[in-house]
Amino acid sequence: MFALLAMAGDLGGSTGPGIVGMMKEKTGDNIQAGLFFGGIFPVTLIIFLVIFNMMKEKK
Repeated sequence: MFALLAMAGDLGGSTGPGIVGMMKEKTGDNIQAGLFFGGIFPVTLIIFLVIFNMMKEKK
């Protein structure tokens, strides 16, 4: 279990900055656009956590 959690953390730690850099290059070296795309993932995670918590409370 700990190995899977460590692997998921390493994967997230390497793909997140890669996505930011890739989007920065595609938008003409606009770092703000790259960081915007990097910020989408944590916001999406929080939204899904709230939705799942609301579904759990309904049961």
